[in-house]
Amino acid sequence: MRDTTSPVYWVWLHELQGLSPISKRKLLKALGNPRDIFQASLQTIVSIVSKEGLSTEGASLVAERKSIGVKLGPVWSSRDLRIAEAILTANGKGAIGTLCAHDVRYRHIFESDSQSPLVLYYRGTLAPPEVPVLGIIGSRACTAYGRMVTVAAVTEAVGKGQVVASGLSFGIDALAHQTSLEQGGTTYAFVPCGLHKAQPASHAALFEHIADSGAVITPYAYGKEALPFRFIGRNGLLATWCDTLLVIESGGKGGSMNTARSALAKGKRVLAVPNSLLEPRSWGTNQLLVEGAKAYLNEKLLRGDTDHRPASGKSAHGGEGTIIGALRDKAMATSEIVLLVGDSGCAVMEYLTDMELADKLEFRSDGKWHLVGGP
Repeated sequence: MRDTTSPVYWVWLHELQGLSPISKRKLLKALGNPRDIFQASLQTIVSIVSKEGLSTEGASLVAERKSIGVKLGPVWSSRDLRIAEAILTANGKGAIGTLCAHDVRYRHIFESDSQSPLVLYYRGTLAPPEVPVLGIIGSRACTAYGRMVTVAAVTEAVGKGQVVASGLSFGIDALAHQTSLEQGGTTYAFVPCGLHKAQPASHAALFEHIADSGAVITPYAYGKEALPFRFIGRNGLLATWCDTLLVIESGGKGGSMNTARSALAKGKRVLAVPNSLLEPRSWGTNQLLVEGAKAYLNEKLLRGDTDHRPASGKSAHGGEGTIIGALRDKAMATSEIVLLVGDSGCAVMEYLTDMELADKLEFRSDGKWHLVGGP
């Protein structure tokens, strides 16, 4: 018989449909572990997840229990471990770790937020829980100002021994990850899908580099795709995991604002980079300063230290021109483009991100970059 800490029961409960996260937590509190929940009778489960012990009494409580029993009955009578076992088998083949709520590396995070998932899946290596985590997020179509502040903030964080966390998206996210890697730091990427692929697909090489020295983390099992509601779940998890969240640039709406407001609601320390009121890509960060975020001020940048300005060939279009010229001859992987341009991986990712957003390039299923409309 499997022991009570076996991940198969945790994965089963995490993936179980028909019970809310709050109900699953109530069951854990009452029964102690997922194996005992799995072995419990429907009557026991209904008794725990109903409002027993609260103000509801008499006929209304009986009716509520009956309703819960009718909804949960078919799910409970057909419960088994096959889905959980299949997930764990896929994890084993993909070098994917399973992080359960009782794990010392996750327990403090799980207990701090009632919406935290019972189980997370990850690739890579997690730092000890006492190491501070700085989340850095922002606009996909970032400005030169945003890129400069991102590099400065990441450099400062790595120097302090902090983990830099972000969402692997275009723009600020990718730059934060890449800069952390180039600085020799540890970075976490939180993704809105299973770990069978990168999201977006064009960041596959970056995904692998992060997994080599840091970790890629998700609440979604192998094979699950990046549906819209899963981006919201990813954002909430990122907000919970970070000790501090720094928003570099953001418009008035979008994922960065959702993550920042989630962090504020959780009582996290949120920093926002102030900018001109006339800059649309900073409307959101300026608004966050009104909503409770603190202004991010970097002493070196305030003194005019521009050593942290990211390398960029945009003034002469050298990097972009070299890439476009090469792709006219053949499609290329990201690593090939880095070698071709002879610039830092950070700068190359900037070129590729900007050109993809401008519909000049596209990353296809063959794992290579192509000119839009080209072979």
